[in-house]
Amino acid sequence: MVGRYADTSRETYLAVNPHNPLMGSDSCPLYREDIRVIKKKGFTNMYYDMPWHLEFKIRRQLIAKFGRKQYFQMRKGERLITPDQQKVIEQVMRANNWEGPIKYDGEVEDYLW
Repeated sequence: MVGRYADTSRETYLAVNPHNPLMGSDSCPLYREDIRVIKKKGFTNMYYDMPWHLEFKIRRQLIAKFGRKQYFQMRKGERLITPDQQKVIEQVMRANNWEGPIKYDGEVEDYLW
């Protein structure tokens, strides 16, 4: 019965409650500083010089860390790679004894929001 009268549009609005006592203070969990950082874009050529068995291990570990969808979005360049994520990628590669360079497809200066 309720379904007959429900709105059929599926619009979602996200808002920050201005009456939250933490808003406007330094302890607000939603506060982000306007710092520009270098984010990397894509790593389709990262495995080019790597032996297959090492590539397989590293890819599997990165998918376990980031999740399959996010990993492939980052790999194709659809999602920018933050400095923290770059450190995770480097740690995984160094933990698997890869001493070569980590090749990203490009870089973009962007806000860390």
